Amino acid sequence: MNKQVNIASHEFKLFYLYAFLSLSSLLSGFYFEQKVLLALPFAMPLSVWAIQNFKSLYFFLLAWIPLSIEFDVTDSLATDLPTEPLMAGFLLIALFYGLRNARRIDFSFFFNPVMFFLTLHLVWLTVATIFSTVPLFSMKFMLAKWWYVTAFLVVTALVIKNVEDVKRMFWAIFIPLTFTVLVALVRHAMVGFDFDLINPVLRPFYRNHVNYAAILVVFLPFVVYARTWYPKYSAKYNLLILSVLVYIAGIYFSYTRACYLALVVMLVSYFIFRFQLAKFAVIAALIAAVFIGKFITDENHYITYTPSTNTVSQHEFGDLIDATFKAEDVSSMERIYRWIAAIHMIGEKPFVGFGPNGFVENYENYTVFIFETWISDNQERSGVHNYFLMTAVEQGLIGLTIFLSLIISFFIWGEKVFHRQTGNTKMLAMAVLLSMMALFVNLLFSDMIEVDKTGSFFFINMALLVLLHRNFNGLIPAEIGSKNKSTNSI
Repeated sequence: MNKQVNIASHEFKLFYLYAFLSLSSLLSGFYFEQKVLLALPFAMPLSVWAIQNFKSLYFFLLAWIPLSIEFDVTDSLATDLPTEPLMAGFLLIALFYGLRNARRIDFSFFFNPVMFFLTLHLVWLTVATIFSTVPLFSMKFMLAKWWYVTAFLVVTALVIKNVEDVKRMFWAIFIPLTFTVLVALVRHAMVGFDFDLINPVLRPFYRNHVNYAAILVVFLPFVVYARTWYPKYSAKYNLLILSVLVYIAGIYFSYTRACYLALVVMLVSYFIFRFQLAKFAVIAALIAAVFIGKFITDENHYITYTPSTNTVSQHEFGDLIDATFKAEDVSSMERIYRWIAAIHMIGEKPFVGFGPNGFVENYENYTVFIFETWISDNQERSGVHNYFLMTAVEQGLIGLTIFLSLIISFFIWGEKVFHRQTGNTKMLAMAVLLSMMALFVNLLFSDMIEVDKTGSFFFINMALLVLLHRNFNGLIPAEIGSKNKSTNSI
């Protein structure tokens, strides 16, 4: 009995210490106007949770991806809460875990084309940061890249051991994501699905309709795949079939042209992967990209698309589609305005680029004045709106070549992995390929990898593809990882 009293007393002391530290942190945060201090009371219990069971903390992170909100820490620094601090925490957890379990790690996980080019990408990112014109911004970018890779690739490779874990991953994301879709559709319906009001009805979960539609189209292949886990016409099967319709409705009423295109490309890609045509599709895409680039830049042909008095911001979606084909839509013209600036910047620094996060700080000096639109002041400080051009600007043509090699190797090697699978895992491989294809299409028009809503899937898909190739033999082999619950605690 005395022993129980002593334990209770010890726990009370810890509780009072935690309460004192939390209150001190909160008061200091408000007094000194330091928002970071306000997060410390939440960081302490999460640290204990991570030590005790980081597998459950991983699923907790996944569940917050659709629900995260953007938060301005300072005038020049913003973060996604609570996802980004959790990612940063996983970077420290993985580092400590790796040092403690170095002999158990199976480094053959990295012996494949995707991991080779990803490693090369990270190495070159470091080189570009060293030669950056904006070193502080580049360091922030590189750190963010590392905790994205750690949280969504490395930890996925540690946690996911079989299809049952994939199911847990799916439901952890599906439930909150579907909640946000239903909320958005209901709120949007209340204002008659007004095109001008799509962004306000998505807040606080999504900055704009692009981020919202992108996560829906990227996750949609997994919703279609998940129905195969359950008997036909069972409750969960019917729920998932209905959810596919809900997600498509969400994409449609998001009025996001890139995601409409992504749906079509995914449908075509299914047959490309099914009939082993990935190599031919890649060659055709590269040839098309070269011809389009030459057509736009040859003899300054892009000048013919110079904005005019007809170039306006549309308030009806039908008018927007019509204006897009007539080159009279301001958002499309603004994209071309920045793409031309990006091409000029690549010519200025073709080898190592301006440094990660260097486009926004430098691009105004490379724009074409007569191509300027009325939204070119860029108050949102948004990027190139094409991830491949952004990579070339900020990491040079070498960086672009490495990144393109990463994407191409994912699809070509992934097609081989798909055809080596059987049964349910074969369908999972197809879902992974189609999800990445949807993300690829969005990267042509947006900068999406450093956004938690979509960038998380870029690395999750890589991890899942490698795990499928290795029969779910991750960084810690299953037979070792099961001992002493090594994947559950540090």
